[in-house]
Amino acid sequence: MIKEFNKQDLNNGKRYWKSLDDLANTPSFKSWVEREFPEGASMLDGVQRRGFMKLMAASFGLAGLGMTGCRRPEHTILPYGKSPEELIPGVPNYYATSMPSPEGNIPLIVESHNGRPTKVEGNPSYIPFGGSTNIYAQASVLDLYDPDRSKNSLIKREGDPSRWSNISTPQLNEQLSNLMENGKVAILAEKSSSTARSELAKQLSDKGVLWAEYEPLDFTLTEKNLGNALGIDGGLRVIPKLSKASRILSLDSDLVGNREPFSLANTRSLMKGRKVFSAKDAKKMNRLYSVESDLTLTGGVADHRLRLDSSQFTAFSNLLAAEVFTLRKSGNKQLIDRLKNRGSSLVVDQSWIKECAKDLCRKPNSSVVLAGNHLPTEVHVICYMINQELGCIGKTVDYQITNFSALTLSDLEKSASQGEIQTLIILGGNPILSSSALNWDEFLNKIENKIHLGHSVNETSLLCDIHIAQSHYLESWDEGKTWDGTAIVPVQPLLAPLFETLSDLEVLLTLVGSTQSSHDFIKSLKKKRSSSDTFSDFLRLGLEKLNPTYHLAKLPLIEALNFEENLTNQPSFDNLELLLIPDFHAWDGRYANNGWLQECPDPISKVTWDNSLLISPVLAKELEAKYPDLGLLPEPTMLNKNGEIAPDAANFDQGKQKAPTVRISNGKDEFFEAPLYVQPGLADYTIVGSLGLGRKEVGRVGEGTGYNAYPLFNDQSNRVVSNVSLEPTGGFTILANVQEHWSMEGRAIVREGNADEYIGDEAFASHMGAESHSPKIWGKDQEADLAYKAQTTPRGNSSYEHPDHNYEKSETPGLHQWGMAIDLNQCTGCSACVVACQSENNIPIVGKDQVLRGREMHWIRLDRYFSSTARDGAELPSDVQVSFQGVACMHCETAPCETVCPVNATVHDEEGLNAMAYNRCVGTRYCANNCPYKVRRFNFFDWNKRDTDELYKGPLGEKNDSLPDMGKNPDVSVRMRGVMEKCTYCVQRIQESKIQVKVKAQREALLESGKDGAELELNKSDIKVPDGTIKTACQQVCPSDSITFGDLSDPESDVSRLKSNPRDYSVLGYLNTRPRTTFLAKVRNPNHDMPDFSNSPHSAREYHDKAHPVHHDDDGHDSHKEETH
Repeated sequence: MIKEFNKQDLNNGKRYWKSLDDLANTPSFKSWVEREFPEGASMLDGVQRRGFMKLMAASFGLAGLGMTGCRRPEHTILPYGKSPEELIPGVPNYYATSMPSPEGNIPLIVESHNGRPTKVEGNPSYIPFGGSTNIYAQASVLDLYDPDRSKNSLIKREGDPSRWSNISTPQLNEQLSNLMENGKVAILAEKSSSTARSELAKQLSDKGVLWAEYEPLDFTLTEKNLGNALGIDGGLRVIPKLSKASRILSLDSDLVGNREPFSLANTRSLMKGRKVFSAKDAKKMNRLYSVESDLTLTGGVADHRLRLDSSQFTAFSNLLAAEVFTLRKSGNKQLIDRLKNRGSSLVVDQSWIKECAKDLCRKPNSSVVLAGNHLPTEVHVICYMINQELGCIGKTVDYQITNFSALTLSDLEKSASQGEIQTLIILGGNPILSSSALNWDEFLNKIENKIHLGHSVNETSLLCDIHIAQSHYLESWDEGKTWDGTAIVPVQPLLAPLFETLSDLEVLLTLVGSTQSSHDFIKSLKKKRSSSDTFSDFLRLGLEKLNPTYHLAKLPLIEALNFEENLTNQPSFDNLELLLIPDFHAWDGRYANNGWLQECPDPISKVTWDNSLLISPVLAKELEAKYPDLGLLPEPTMLNKNGEIAPDAANFDQGKQKAPTVRISNGKDEFFEAPLYVQPGLADYTIVGSLGLGRKEVGRVGEGTGYNAYPLFNDQSNRVVSNVSLEPTGGFTILANVQEHWSMEGRAIVREGNADEYIGDEAFASHMGAESHSPKIWGKDQEADLAYKAQTTPRGNSSYEHPDHNYEKSETPGLHQWGMAIDLNQCTGCSACVVACQSENNIPIVGKDQVLRGREMHWIRLDRYFSSTARDGAELPSDVQVSFQGVACMHCETAPCETVCPVNATVHDEEGLNAMAYNRCVGTRYCANNCPYKVRRFNFFDWNKRDTDELYKGPLGEKNDSLPDMGKNPDVSVRMRGVMEKCTYCVQRIQESKIQVKVKAQREALLESGKDGAELELNKSDIKVPDGTIKTACQQVCPSDSITFGDLSDPESDVSRLKSNPRDYSVLGYLNTRPRTTFLAKVRNPNHDMPDFSNSPHSAREYHDKAHPVHHDDDGHDSHKEETH
């Protein structure tokens, strides 16, 4: 156990400057100026100070001067687009960089204020992502300012290995050089798409260094196995092109979630084919089939979904191939019979497979079948052959040839046993946590020197002799490939390391004996590549295009489909199976100390600060029968039994979910304990566990969160563990679940229809909800144009006249009228908007205890609802459809919150925003009580000032670490205790855009007229912000373009067009709140011939049953006249 230096007090160490002026007052800066700029030192005082600061802003940029251990030459980094002449206080700069990840480098644009990275966005220059990012990229800036990250490298003390001492960078480099001279060096690195690291790995291999790579959730393993099985020289990487696909079949592949690589591009391209703005679009809408054991985001989007235990996908894929080959007249009878025989044990509705295959074959060139990366090689080979026979390779999917040369962890184990390793350097990752199959104590005892490079001290560091503190990617130089291999993107630092840390490239450069800096090395690699772009262009644009190699040759069916392995028996109550997936909050454990991710609810389970074992309602019912005192499901009430209200899926006590704890084991003395969570939509006898939480050696944020499932993770190539058993421990775990109930109870909150229904009646959504039966909200102005209604606030059928929101003491409405439209047909539930909003708007982390009390502070929440076919009243459904809805402040034109605030702290401005005056708020919380959407958050404590463990001590409590404050957005107020807050439509972005447009108009008018100041006249059209200029944080991050923001007074704006679409509706519109945020109803595209087809989506059936209980039938409330194509 570490006894020293693992929790350093920053107040006693370095002081962190927050602006150039703050930096200029430090003694270290003044001494540096005297050494480096003798003539400029005198300028620090007096009238010339400002000029000198401007000079320095341009010269050292974001170099972080004043930081201890400035050990490398500093280079001017180049912003995205155009380089500024100087840093202007208060004006952000934007820099192109990329984030290394298991799915390749993610191209980014990072916003920086006075040298501090504060916000991450996607780089729009990389077309497949379209400027979007995922939750992990959004939250990565928080890791830069993590108080628990390593601040310097450590070495274990001689004679007392439980204690650490600091080791300086020069001493460390000297040790590394000496170890290289002694020879017998091996490197175990986490997977990387870095081209720079690949080049250095080759140089080290030439020097006799053993280079191995290990990643617990290894995406490249699948492509390697597929290439080997098909006899290809190299691996075959699957690159879907879903924008060209009309029929997609996903086999346990979470295409749009966090479990598959390239998910941002998959989401963007898949949802592009589901954009529906007219009946004509609906006829061209793609159709998604999903077969899966867990309920994923992809399953939530799917038009047809089949629950299937993970071990049965080999049998399923054989049966599917037999049907496709028969329809396509591929292969011979012997092959088809063999495929059917291998799938004969599968217990499933055969008509589901037959009709799905027919639909794929109706449009073969635009169909595609994709398999999850965790499935056996046989499934991937069969998918390849199906795609080949459909003729869609090169059209809807590419197979990119990849190369592998690294050794494996088992190769290192053999080399260590033979005495070939004297020094082991572990570059990144946490293999001792994640690789339970290896006896690490025995392995490391054979090695004399063990070194670990990591962002913080973790389980791997504890068994090593030296821990090298690793730089964050925003402090490092590097370059890497995107997952599809079409671009190389730079990793450009935005500031010098905050602490005495090293990047992996700097460690490798030391090992090869190079004196180059990482910057110079990256620059030399760019120079070697034949390209017309300069290094400066590379950094400004943020990418360089590549042309990868694809496999197009047709392969014989007989030879490829010659598998003989025995298939797994069908799971049952006595033969359960465990599917291990990456945790939504922590991935494989690397993000376990990130508070934004921990507090972001899992989009399906809605659990925060924990993970749980997910089980199906069928298994839950059988467990309850075997263990009557388990306490898993609540006792059904009379209303449940009568079908009036759907039953809860868990026991809640005062809003806290009480989950029974069980021990899950594989019969080999390997087990872990975890809470149970009943999840509709799961395969009956598959248990779903997540990897990455439950860590023992982690920072303060991740400490005590979740369970560790790695003890049962023994095979990288197989995350499905068969024949596991469950035993209750008698204990309970309190889970912080932010959504207790899963049903809309027949209310028209999320409105849905089938494509045929939409083709027959584009305004189907307007026939739902209480307002469809009430007098028209707008009265005589119901059909008036959107701009008129936004600017004048008509009385409608209200009992009193509404005041118009004009400029003060004026009859003139606001120049802009802001509004938002959210297309529910595009939302996948990825939750990136939640984290992006938190990052942009300085929303605090409150911790599990406060979430349990209902005090989470997110400005936007993602509601998740399940709907099902008709069921018995007290039964939890197994087959469900999922609906997501992002809900933030609606900026109601007749806002209920405004009428009850006694101090006018929440008011309406002339441009339609429901604004908050924080200085006026006295915390009555009347507004939150009166808000029908429940989107207002109250600051019960000084979240931004007090440590979460000290909140109840008030001002006497310990203050937060000052380091995370550097990541705050200076354009957004930090709220204090006792005030209400909520979504502002990112008003800071609105105001910034208005200022820029006005300044531009003034410059142009000055040049044209020669007038200035009060004489300058501007037309309204000149200062009106062009449509698309402003993007809210949630809109900018969304990979599926489900959110549109703009000016309602402009009839040509995108948001005006969407709000004029017949699918547009207001949630709880009958309350006459007239929200500025409205939703477009969801449209599904099911196949009439499928056995699970229903005339209407399940949520529409539930609404019809509640709204018209006498006239409903089991099949839905409408007949449909034509099939979509």
